Amino acid sequence: METKEAYKQKLDAQLKEWMAKIELSEAKAKNAEAGAKLNCVKELDLLHAKRREVASKIKDIEETAGDAWAGVKVTTDEAWRSIRGRATEVISKIR
Repeated sequence: METKEAYKQKLDAQLKEWMAKIELSEAKAKNAEAGAKLNCVKELDLLHAKRREVASKIKDIEETAGDAWAGVKVTTDEAWRSIRGRATEVISKIR
């Protein structure tokens, strides 16, 4: 079983990687035509909300004592799958 600290470090690293990809997509979206740009901005705003959700879950893990963090891990995994899937869709649209 993965330790709480190892799990947190893995999530932090993955979140940083995805945020770099999102930031690159934001830069590309700035060069899009007006209609496409508006759509990109909405999509990117959603991704930032998802990122905040995952960051909140990481904080919950940090604050959870003992083995109780395993329960938080389940909801964190769900949030992570959500941001990863959505980010993949958005990034592919912006390219």
